[in-house]
Parts: sequence; C-alpha cells; structure tokens
Amino acid sequence: MLRVAAVRARPLRAVASYSTRASQVYVNASEVPLVRTDFHAETRIWTLQFLGQETKDHRLTHSMIQQGLLPALRDVRRQWEQWVEAREMEPGAALVTTAPVDSKFFSNGLDLQNALRDRHFFNDCLNALTRELLTFPIPTVAAIGGHAFAAGCSLALAHDYRVMNAQRGYLCMNEIEFGAPIPRGMLGAIQSVATKAAQRKLLLEAHRFTAADAEAYGLVHTTAQGTEATLHKALALAEQVRSRAAKGAWQSIKEALNADALAMQYEPPRARPPLAL
Repeated sequence: MLRVAAVRARPLRAVASYSTRASQVYVNASEVPLVRTDFHAETRIWTLQFLGQETKDHRLTHSMIQQGLLPALRDVRRQWEQWVEAREMEPGAALVTTAPVDSKFFSNGLDLQNALRDRHFFNDCLNALTRELLTFPIPTVAAIGGHAFAAGCSLALAHDYRVMNAQRGYLCMNEIEFGAPIPRGMLGAIQSVATKAAQRKLLLEAHRFTAADAEAYGLVHTTAQGTEATLHKALALAEQVRSRAAKGAWQSIKEALNADALAMQYEPPRARPPLAL
C-alpha cells in the first residue's frame, strides 16, 4: 500500500493511503503545507502541485523554495537515479508542475521584500531552483492554468515544456514597471527559451502575454481551454515525452543545451539590503 506523507525535517507521517499512487506533502517549519507530489505509477508521471496555503498566489518564498519545491524535486530526482542504477528506466518518466485548478495564479513571483533583505536569496534559493529544473533528468511540463508573473514566469520557462490556459492568465515580466533589475539567474532561464523579439517584449515592454501571444512567440508549446483542460493536456504531453528520458541521455544533452543559462545561475551576493523599495 502506498502512502501520502507529510515531509519535514523529522520522519514522515502518514496521513492517508492510496492504492494506485504515492503522494507526499511538503510543509514549512510551521507545518503549513507548501506543495504536494503525486506519483502516477501506471504512467510514471509525477505531478508537483502548489497548495496555496502559505500564500494564495503561490509566491516563491524562502520556505516555498527551500522546504517545498527543492525537496520535492530532489526526491523525484533521487527516485529516477535509483531506477537508472537498477537499469529500470523504461518507459521513462516525466513531471508536471501545476497550481490547483481553481486558482487564478500559477505563481505570482517572489516575496520581494523578504527576498531583497537576504543577500544570499538568489544563489541559495531561486537560482538553486532554476538550476534544478535546467538540469532535471526527466522531462518537465509546466501547466500554466493562471497568471505567471516575474519569477513565476521564469519558473515556468525553466521547464522543458509549457501548456497555457487560453481562458485565463498572463505570462509577464513586469520588473521594469517598478524599477527592478532582472536577476541573472532569471534572465538565464528566460534566454534559454525566448527569442530576442520575445525577450524585448518580456523585459523592456512588460508585455502581458496571453496564451495565444505566448504560443505565437514560442514561449509555450500549446494551449488549452480552461484550467482543468490545461492540466489534462500537460499530463498527456508528459506521457507523450516521458520516453525521451528512457535511455539516460536527457539530462546530459539538456545541460549542454542550457550551458549558458546554467553559467548565469550565480550572481554576487548583494552587499546590503536596499534602503527602500
């Protein structure tokens, strides 16, 4: 029997049972659920879902990254590495990142003030997350059911594939509207995907890309009608591409393709917090 477990610094605690999938809930130090992973054994696809209980718009806080997203991704990576060692890579595997289907947001970006107060935030948190995705050993699909702003946008772009809701939500980098520079790590993720024309509209114009715009500019691979359809299409795409990891070369080829973006996942720590925002 597979178990749903809440994951924290101390041993796992079972909270429910499932016969066809394993689930884990990752919580912060205050026991607030951050993200959940579900493993679909019949397809070898994980879903990684924001839970919206720390922030309703799924902001990339310190704890969301360090106690939620990174541990979840690394547990998936660890399972894949065990399959590689046992030569059990067939029929491949994949991961889909999503928000709840009733949410208006995929992710609304950073908890900016707290991020800027920590001179090591970008290297220890955000860049570590981007690096994890840019080197992930199995295909990743972002199911963008709602708005993806700023770091939420770069998070989506760090995935290998993107499916976007045509009925609701924008992809947008709006830093220019409030006078913030683009951190190197986020820029690396964007440049790994976006053409020069798309970069200009994203970064210098703060253009709000609808799903149709994003598909036309090559920022997403396909669109769907509604949040549930977006998730279903992302899962279908994940099942379609999962076999690309089955021979064990997905990670090494992806790292070669993303070499420039990976080199940008370090930036000198900020000397001190800004005096005002």
